Amino acid sequence: MKHRIVLAILLGVFLSITVNAQKSYSPYRVENGTVYYQGEPMVSADISTFRILGAGYAKDRNNVYMNGKILPYVDPSSFRVIIPKNDQEGIYNYDFRGHRDGGYFKSTFDVFYDGQKIEGASASSFQVLKNGYAKDSFNVFYRGKKIDGCSASSFAIIDGGYVKDSFNVYYYGTKVPDASASSFVYDGKGYAHDAFSTFFHGKKISN
Repeated sequence: MKHRIVLAILLGVFLSITVNAQKSYSPYRVENGTVYYQGEPMVSADISTFRILGAGYAKDRNNVYMNGKILPYVDPSSFRVIIPKNDQEGIYNYDFRGHRDGGYFKSTFDVFYDGQKIEGASASSFQVLKNGYAKDSFNVFYRGKKIDGCSASSFAIIDGGYVKDSFNVYYYGTKVPDASASSFVYDGKGYAHDAFSTFFHGKKISN
């Protein structure tokens, strides 16, 4: 029994160290008065104000950086990370296709997804949801792309990548043809149904 307790303690310590190491990993490194990205010196970085933001982003008093490169025309004083509601300490989830959940960032007036400005997004009302979805007061977005015709006011997450508004159902940002939003239910493992049909990964498979 004592041996089992000791093994359990050691295993817990090992898992804790592993998780903490994953959380603390960053391609940025500050060493000997120089900032590095994946081992390459960032000569433009101001070391005294340099901050690592996560998911490939960093900033100093002069610039915002994405994967070690300067993002032009972005104000570092107002640029910040938006952590998804289901995210913890910057550890991102992935959907079944390997797409990262999150990657949204914003300044005072603009919203970005993986370094690309989202045209038409309202920074003041922008919310990151889950599975790559986000919305502002006017539009709904999937992985930084606006979902045409999707109503932000009635938008709701179902589960398994499925979402809906008052009129339509979407699967990872793509409209599901012939799906009834009012009766649509997610069943698990990619399956869903409404009052008339069954769906698998967003495709109708039976009536």
